Amino acid sequence: MDTRTTQDDSLAQSLNYRIRLSDPHVITPLNIPAFSRVNATDQKKVGFCIENSGIVAESLSLEITVGDQLIYREQDTRRFLSSGCHIWYWDGYSDAGILDTRILKHPDLRLRLVAFCASARFTIEYPFQGKAQHVHWVDVQVDRINRHVDVLMRLSFSDGGSRGRAGDIPCPDYATLAAMACEGVAFYWSRSGHRAGGIGHGIQTEQGRFSVAAIADRHAKPSMPDFKLISSLSERFGRSTSLKGFRKVFYNQGFYGKHITCQTSLNNFCELNFKMTAAHEIGHIVLDRYGAGSFPDYSWSHKGTSTVLTQRAKRGVTMPLQGEIDLMKYADARVNCITPADRFLRSVAASEDVKGLIWLSAVVFDI
Repeated sequence: MDTRTTQDDSLAQSLNYRIRLSDPHVITPLNIPAFSRVNATDQKKVGFCIENSGIVAESLSLEITVGDQLIYREQDTRRFLSSGCHIWYWDGYSDAGILDTRILKHPDLRLRLVAFCASARFTIEYPFQGKAQHVHWVDVQVDRINRHVDVLMRLSFSDGGSRGRAGDIPCPDYATLAAMACEGVAFYWSRSGHRAGGIGHGIQTEQGRFSVAAIADRHAKPSMPDFKLISSLSERFGRSTSLKGFRKVFYNQGFYGKHITCQTSLNNFCELNFKMTAAHEIGHIVLDRYGAGSFPDYSWSHKGTSTVLTQRAKRGVTMPLQGEIDLMKYADARVNCITPADRFLRSVAASEDVKGLIWLSAVVFDI
């Protein structure tokens, strides 16, 4: 699967380099381990065999390109000059210290070998486009110099209509709800260290501590499973869910309007509650894929705080009185002392779940 060009046909026969993929074939950003291997590490490099079955070149360099753009260059390649197969690894980072999984999956990603001998140039290019190993709806960009990660989550929503009778103050329309849901996901799934009280500090990895910013995009494809967004003026509580075939998030203005009479306060509460609920329900898709095969089920047991079938909080489970509240855990309402306002303020996706989200962005390269 290689192509080559040279300035001299006779040189092409003398310099006989070939490139092929070698183990490993996977790049997992930040080397985040799989759910079942918390004390292990996943592969973070893609390997190539640089094979020479001809004469020894005078000099040689290796370059990673995307179209006409040079991403990475390695010039100290003297070990590849001699005959035989030499293994070379690339960790996915550019010369600027950036790893972008969208680049790793670009259809025009190539490894280029440039060799010189007797003032002639020999070039061979090897295309090696990667593909998503786990899910197609998340990509990350890691800046290892500034210790920061941008996580792009491609969300999908549809208009679920409205429930109940129209009131004097209508519920937000679908476009507004979709924007709110994106804001909620970005807010609760970021661990950038910018929130008060030390909530949402960065994640610790084997490569050091990184801040993480979640970016929610509802227009880009491919996207995660679709959620219906429903505005409700009904006095009955609409329960949001992530179950396949029933995915929906309710804006429960009618239900909470029974308890909050001030319209401004009601609007503010409903918006905050909707954003956190959207982040929680969408988070189930993350946990379901990251913790696939776990027992008890990591996602549907709410990390061990609820029953799986009835989705009820286990008796006696409480939320912490200080510090972070895990976005994906349940609490027993009979003994929980946390107010909704406090929960909105302190809830955040746990470090292990944000790392799981990054793990889902792994890219595999097939031979």
